[in-house]
Parts: sequence; C-alpha cells; structure tokens
Amino acid sequence: MTTHDTTVQDLVVAGFGPSGIALAAAVEDHDDATGAAPLAARYLEKAADSAWQPNLVLPGTDIQHHFLRDFATPRDARSRFTFPHYLQQSGRFYPFTLMGGYVSRLEWSDYVQWAARQVRGAVDHHREVLSVEPVTGADGRVRTARVLSRDPRDGSLHTVEGRNIALATGHEAYVPELLRPHLGERVFHASKLLPALAALGERPLRSIAVIGAGQTAGEIVLHLAAQYPDAQIHSVVRHAGFRMYELGHFSNEVYFPDETDYFYGLEGEQRERALDQARATNYAAVDPDVSTALYQAVYQDRFTGRQRLHMHKRTEVTAVDETPDGRVLLRTAEVFTGESGLIEADAVIVCTGYREAALPRQLAAFVPHLRLDAQGRPEVTRAYRARTTDDCEVGIYLDGLTEWRHGIGSATSFSQMAAKADTIHRDLRARLRRPVAA
Repeated sequence: MTTHDTTVQDLVVAGFGPSGIALAAAVEDHDDATGAAPLAARYLEKAADSAWQPNLVLPGTDIQHHFLRDFATPRDARSRFTFPHYLQQSGRFYPFTLMGGYVSRLEWSDYVQWAARQVRGAVDHHREVLSVEPVTGADGRVRTARVLSRDPRDGSLHTVEGRNIALATGHEAYVPELLRPHLGERVFHASKLLPALAALGERPLRSIAVIGAGQTAGEIVLHLAAQYPDAQIHSVVRHAGFRMYELGHFSNEVYFPDETDYFYGLEGEQRERALDQARATNYAAVDPDVSTALYQAVYQDRFTGRQRLHMHKRTEVTAVDETPDGRVLLRTAEVFTGESGLIEADAVIVCTGYREAALPRQLAAFVPHLRLDAQGRPEVTRAYRARTTDDCEVGIYLDGLTEWRHGIGSATSFSQMAAKADTIHRDLRARLRRPVAA
C-alpha cells in the first residue's frame, strides 16, 4: 500500500542527519528573521531519530572539529541552533568553559539531537527515501518531483511532491569486496559497532580483529582493549602503522569556505590532485590523543609481557574463511615481502570508511533530466545544485554528496556544515522567487 501526500512542498529533504538539520536551521532562521510565511518544507529520515553516529559514541572519544563549527554559528552567531545556545539552554555553559579541548562525542551527539528537536517543520522519521521521480505536466515540463520513501518497520510506501529536493543521505559504508560475502553477525562494518557487539554479548570473545587505520579504527582498538581485558586484539593496517592527521594550521584551511571556491574553480585532474593532497587532514589517520593512547597501550602490553595487543602493520587480508564453530579466519600477507599469516577471530570489525556514490541511486529515474559529466556524475553548480535539462524546473541539491566537486570541506565534516546549508538556502530562495530553472 502506498500513501500519497498531494500537497506540493517548496522543499523536500531526504535525510535528517547533520546536513539536513543544518539546512532546516538555515530555513527557519530566515523565516524567523523575516517574519514571512514559513517555507513549506518536509524532512524525511530513515532512522527513528536524528542521533549522530549512535553506534560509535564510545566513552572517552571526542570530535575532531572546533565546537563553533556547528549547525549555525559560521552563518549567524545569533541563531537559536548554535552550540553555545545549546550549552546555555542546558545550564552547562560555565562548566563547559572550564573544560578546554574538544567536545566529547557523547555531548556532540546530544547537541545534534537537541538541534533536530528545535526544528518546527514537518519531520517524518522511519522514512527511507528510495527514489526521486520527475513529475511531467501536460506541456512536457517537469515542475515537481515525487519522492518515494519506505517505512522500514512495516514496508509501507509513502510519496510527497516537492519543487526542490535536497539529498542529504550521507556517504555509504564501504566494505572491500573480499569481505562482503562474510558480512553478518561475526563480520561487520564499524558503523554497526555497538549493537553488533551487544548481539555477541553472550558468547566469549577470545580474539577480535580490527581492519583499518583511521580514527574510528584506533578508537575501536582502545575500546575493545578496555571492554574485553581477556581478549586478543588484532589491528590490521596496510602501512607502517597508525599515522596522525595532517594538523598544520595552513593545510587545515582546506575546511574554510573560500577554499571551496578555489577547489570548485579547478579543472577535473587539478581537483583530483588537490583532493588527494587534502585527504591526510581527515582520512586514514588518527588524532594525537588516539595515537598516544594506542602507543602507550602497546608499550604497556610489552612491558607486562601480556602480548594482548597485536599490531599487524604492512599487512593486507588476502582471503577469508569461516570455521564450523563460527570463527573467522583471516589469511594475510605482508604488503612488501608477501610473508603469509593467519588470524583467527571471533569477530572482525571492518573500519574501511565510507564512499560517495558518483550518482546517488535515488536519482536513477531522474537521469534523463540531469546533465552528467564524462564520468557519469551530475554536473553541479557552486550552490550544490545539479544542472538539469531545459525542460526541468525542479531544483535537485546534493547536500554533502559532492566532495569530488567541492572539496574535502563540503562532505561529511562539520566544518562547513553551516556554510554549505547557507549556500544551498540562498540558491533555493532565489529559485522560489524566480521559479523558472536557472
């Protein structure tokens, strides 16, 4: 059964995580400031709430960006969606100022959910967006899009129409092809960490393998070492060990909005090279706190002679098998010498990050109305709007899905969340004032 909402919205947002919340904050701050009639907006989220990385909120972990790079402060420090306003409302402003350093993941997750609750617009949870389909009028023009979503609880389908659509669904968890056939109770992506470990709670975990060398992998190794004191922890990385982020002040200006202008102005090959240079600031590395904690843990392990933490550096997994009793066998090879190895584990945690789709699968039906580049990716304006054919008046915004086009600061990082939302919102308002496609 499919439920149809015939009210045409000015904006339908697919995904009400950080990017969707930041866009809603920009919309509502504008409505509050102008006193105009509220924008007709609808926000769809597949989860039961807007919790931020709920399966990775580990004790002792923190965020990697400055807390003033929140949902609104870079756009308007007077906004009711800022982190300082959250602190003031919670009664923790002064205690927080004595802390110093970065915000814990636990508190930042609470802030994200608090901000989501401040949104007055219509938010529908349990709505996984399946497709965005063009609605063609009698004159052959596409003036609206129909968004089809599914309720994962009962499989029911729902549609809503919009003049503008923003895809804010985030990057997809990436699992190497070698490991995909084995995904399940014993082999799982880090994004499922806490519930997956809880599901294994009744079974003794004698050995756990963590594949990957990024911040998440490092935090998980430390978490496992604390939670499972009798287990053998195997860390598998392809290079010489956990590397630290590039923390230079100048190199981290790639997260400034004017750097996005610069990156957007580059040609294809130039952009790829610039993005490759910037990756060390956010990917496949750890922050100084985690690097220090990991090294201290390994040192203490050697000192006591327990040999519980096993750092398999310059190692790659070459084959995966499963034993009759449910254990996982990882066959490995040293990346330079080819020396083989074997890790037997009760659980394998895959920390291989996330990937950005060249073309979001939800837009498959819209392809005839999209202008694509030579790689099959949508041509995108500086305002994150996909360029469409002349017969299409619908605005399709890719919010947090164009790292390849706008640079590393325009993807999943909070650093430009507010600035990105501001850019999209300004373009959206201009289109609503001038409904003919730009």
